[in-house]
Amino acid sequence: MAMARWNPRQTYTKHEEWIMRRLGRTRKLFAFLRAQRHALFDDAFQAELETMYRDTGAGKPAVPPALLAMVTLLQAYLRVSDAEAVELSVMDRRWQLVLDCLEATEPPFSQGALGEFRVRLIGMELDRRLLERTVEMARQSQAFDARKLPKSLRVAFDASALEGAGRVEDTLNLLGHAARKVVACVAVLLGCTVEAVARQAGIPVLLAPSVKAGLDVDWTDPQAPTEALQRLVQQLEALEAWVQRRVPEALTHGPLREHVATLHQVQAQDLEPQPPGQGVRLRQGVAPERRCSIEDAAMRHGRKSKHKRFNGYKRHVATELEDDLILACALTPANHPEEEAAAPLQTDIERQELGPIDELYIDRGYLSSPVVAAILQAVVMPPAVFLLLARWEVCALGRR
Repeated sequence: MAMARWNPRQTYTKHEEWIMRRLGRTRKLFAFLRAQRHALFDDAFQAELETMYRDTGAGKPAVPPALLAMVTLLQAYLRVSDAEAVELSVMDRRWQLVLDCLEATEPPFSQGALGEFRVRLIGMELDRRLLERTVEMARQSQAFDARKLPKSLRVAFDASALEGAGRVEDTLNLLGHAARKVVACVAVLLGCTVEAVARQAGIPVLLAPSVKAGLDVDWTDPQAPTEALQRLVQQLEALEAWVQRRVPEALTHGPLREHVATLHQVQAQDLEPQPPGQGVRLRQGVAPERRCSIEDAAMRHGRKSKHKRFNGYKRHVATELEDDLILACALTPANHPEEEAAAPLQTDIERQELGPIDELYIDRGYLSSPVVAAILQAVVMPPAVFLLLARWEVCALGRR
């Protein structure tokens, strides 16, 4: 069954003509989207949006993806929440004009459908495609004068902490979580239950509600953590040996290989050998690039300051200071230096065919990036000015 497409009318009613005249001076984007919606969401682009739903072949939306894409543009334009976007679709005639639902008493989409659509859109990297296609249509229609774009830019790069969504666990729970992934995968391969695999593989600790409960030690005893770790490692070794005997071919490819690699990664980063005959112990200090979550492999430990730590990522934003517009964004693991984000931020700005960066405001973390050196070299008079946000002091780099 073909997916329903959005087919809004191209002709104008008298009510729509009246609204279009009212949009002649302010909020012109509403008028532009109403005039260009049939070209913006032509059959080819609607087919492109529909590819987001073809991987699973299930859960096809009752709301056409093109309609939700248009809602996404309006939502970003007015910076409103999903819940408010739903309300505006029935309370604001400008929204109804664009969405082809004037006089509607019920919203044409739900909050849940909009949220799910956005996740799919970002996951398939079609959010950038939607924005770029809208800009393309604006250029072609000459609805906006490209000559009014700034010839040069005053841009600020800044980073902020972004907590990861994956669960952060200590070493024992990381090992247990990774082992559960291995056992669950083997259970699928053998067509049996997770409990049966855990018993046969000699890792009964996974049968308990939690790894620490399954280790069954007196945690008030100072020696309990060491004893628990040795017991868990022995069971992990038994599991790996059993898997090697039962499904050796699955260890060379597919999901089982990935789960075993994750288990090895956690062991290598968090454990270190003791003298012969004494097993292993927790690693002293934090390993470089330490993985702190099984579900999100890219999460890392980061610091907001000397005393404040977070787990996840750094979010980098390039803001145009004249109009307070976000031009680009980038994401790096929390433990990576800010300088790594400067190049993708600049690349994103260049893709939009905007003017060169004449002034760049940054904190010290970005100083060693080649992007900074290139801007300094390109700008002769006046020199580029870099605002060091960390200390709120201006450093006019490039000036003798």
